Amino acid sequence: MKPIAQDCSLAAAALLFGLVLAPGASLADGPLPAFRTSFATNCLSSKDWKISGQLDKAVRADRIRCVDAERAGQERPALAITVKPGDAYDPNPGSTPTERSEVQMTAELIRFDATSWYSFRFRVESPWAPRRNRTVIQQIKQNIDLRYEKGRGGEEICDAANPLFKIEVDSDNGKPVFRTKTAGTEICGDSVGQAQLCGDWPVEPDRWHRVNVMIRPSQQAGDSRLRLWLDGRACPEFRGVLGYPRYGTVKDGKPFIDTQPRFGIYRDALPDVSQTILFDDIAFWTQDPAGHPGWDGIADTRPDQPMVQANR
Repeated sequence: MKPIAQDCSLAAAALLFGLVLAPGASLADGPLPAFRTSFATNCLSSKDWKISGQLDKAVRADRIRCVDAERAGQERPALAITVKPGDAYDPNPGSTPTERSEVQMTAELIRFDATSWYSFRFRVESPWAPRRNRTVIQQIKQNIDLRYEKGRGGEEICDAANPLFKIEVDSDNGKPVFRTKTAGTEICGDSVGQAQLCGDWPVEPDRWHRVNVMIRPSQQAGDSRLRLWLDGRACPEFRGVLGYPRYGTVKDGKPFIDTQPRFGIYRDALPDVSQTILFDDIAFWTQDPAGHPGWDGIADTRPDQPMVQANR
């Protein structure tokens, strides 16, 4: 699927991505999203989403499914994603073994040197995890070019890429905590160039939380713009390099974000621990969404405006 051109009309964008408006929504509610999915009318369209390839097909219907409104704890259905011990297990020699259960967007909506906005709601189910453990719930990545990644042949210079942006919900003595991290570096090395953007912030289990993101990833120093809000609380602004300018994936000679937004659970392996997270209201914009209900209470959504300091 081709990305929407910047001068595409709202009507054309709605048709191109099969836009589903929320009940009662209209053009008066602010700019329409370039992409929005409704788990009430269309669970997971194969044209819009793909499931983790490593996840056993025999268990996918149990791990990734849409649940009814009562199960979702709201007025409409939602997407539920569960990870259990051994799901898409990767022994990851030399590092920590991992497990995952995720879905990834097929449309190319996040691009280098272009501004995008997105919003989603999530709800982690209790019990979440008994101890601290890296648990990613949403990520965007520029992988290492296969010519340079260790174990892939070629010059074998770099470890596997860290996501250029990711959101984690870890555990602090059994209580969920929210944090975000970025990665960007000219060189290679496990966790080189990775930095924590904000957190740890407490997350209430079995309750819906909203995330809003404005992102303009760039591989030029100072040109990235990244802002994030959790339930209206702002993280500090990020302006550094995102991705891997020297060793990252390219397409047609240009840096390329080959892993579009993923939602679900990617974690360090946890024996005997299952986790479930619900998602809803996943929507992406290619123009400033100010005025849309999904951005109520969010200030300074324009990429050229200074960031309001986070409440800490």
